This record gives sequence, C-alpha cells and structure tokens, in this order.
Amino acid sequence: MLVIPAAVTLVIGLVAMRGKKPRPVSYKLGEPWRHAPILWAAEEPADHGHGGHGDATLTIGGSASGKW
Repeated sequence: MLVIPAAVTLVIGLVAMRGKKPRPVSYKLGEPWRHAPILWAAEEPADHGHGGHGDATLTIGGSASGKW
C-alpha cells in the first residue's frame, strides 16, 4: 500500500539531489563585451501577419481609429 508513495518520494528525492549543470560565467559590468551586437528595431513594418484582408501596403508604425 505504501510502495507507490514511497517510490514517488524516492524518485523526487533523487532528482532533487543530483548535481547542477555547469553554467557559463555571468557577465559583470566593466568587463569587455565579447559577443556580436544584436540589432533591434524600435518600429517594425505593419506587414507582419496582422494585416487586413489582402492589405498589401507596407507602412512603418501604425495608427488606431474607431467609431463610438
């Protein structure tokens, strides 16, 4: 009757006790940056999958409009 809860507890305990994986050294402020730059755009083209039905115009940014 207690075999299943004991087995589950044993498995969870063994998983919790295993060693941690090695991690890369964290970047510290003041060290030189050794990686390639990552370029991010503040604005993206409106043609990114959220366009309307057959809307082929390519605009930067966007707008909001509506009727109340």
